[in-house]
Amino acid sequence: MHRLVEEALRFAAARHDGQFRKGSRIPYVTHPVAVAMILTEDHQPIPVVAAALLHDVLEDTFTTKDELLDQFGPEVARLVEAVSEPDKSLIWEERKRAMLERIPSLEYDEIALLVADKLHNLHSIRLDIDQVGKGVWSRFRRPLRDQSWYYHELLEAFRPFQSTSGLIEVYEQELNRLFYGTDDDRAVKLQKLYTVVTDGFQEEDWMQEVPTLYQTAFELHKAMKDSELERVVNHLHRSDVPETLDESERVDGQEESVLRGLTELSYRTALTSEDVMNLMK
Repeated sequence: MHRLVEEALRFAAARHDGQFRKGSRIPYVTHPVAVAMILTEDHQPIPVVAAALLHDVLEDTFTTKDELLDQFGPEVARLVEAVSEPDKSLIWEERKRAMLERIPSLEYDEIALLVADKLHNLHSIRLDIDQVGKGVWSRFRRPLRDQSWYYHELLEAFRPFQSTSGLIEVYEQELNRLFYGTDDDRAVKLQKLYTVVTDGFQEEDWMQEVPTLYQTAFELHKAMKDSELERVVNHLHRSDVPETLDESERVDGQEESVLRGLTELSYRTALTSEDVMNLMK
C-alpha cells in the first residue's frame, strides 16, 4: 500500500471513529474505503485514492483544510474540498443545489471522486432496500422523492464529463437499477409510471415491481390527490415547460390531475421539458 494512502486510511479511521452509516451499526469509515476501492479499480492516481479516504472529513468531522494541507499536501486538500459541501448551515435543498451548480467547474479528477462517492451511496441504498425494504428511505433527511431528484440531477450534471470517466456510465446503471429495477431501460419504466398519472395506481399491477419503483408509483398517485394546482402550475413555469393547457383545461379535473402527476414525475426523475411534453402527447 502506498504510504500516502495508508496515512489517509489511518487519519480517516480516527476521525470517523464512533460514526455509523445511516440507520445501521456499520462503521462509517467503510464508505470512504469503498469509494477508494472504486477509484483504485478505475486506475485513478494515488492522490485521488487518498482523497477518497478523506472525502468526508471536512463535512463530518472537526478536521480543517489546513490540517489536510499540512498532512497530505495541496493536491489531496484540493480534491477533498472540491467534493465537500461548503456551508452545512444551509438547508438540504440549498446545499444540494450549490453542489450541482459547482459541478461544471470541477476538474476531471474531482469529478471521478464525486461520481465514485455517489455511486457507492446508490449501491448501498439498493443493498439496504433488498435487505430491509423501502423503510430505508426514512433514514434520510429527505424522502425518496427528494433523494431521487438529487441523484437524477447529479447524473445530468455529470453527462458533459462522460468521455473522461467510465464511472459515469456505471453510476447511471446503478441509478437505473435502484429507481427502475433495470440497468438501462429507463424509458420503458417511465412510461409505466406515466400510466399511474393517466390511469391511477392499481396495487396488483405493481406488486412485482422493484420496491423503489413500486413506492414511487404509490406516492405519485397520492401526490396527484394532495397537490394544489396553483403550486404545480408555478413549478412548471419555473421549469420552462411550454404553455400547452389553456385556462379552461386547467380547471378540468382530469387535466388538473395529469398536470399534477407530470410535475411530480418530472421532479423525481429530472425529466426535461421536452421529456414532459413527449409524455403529455
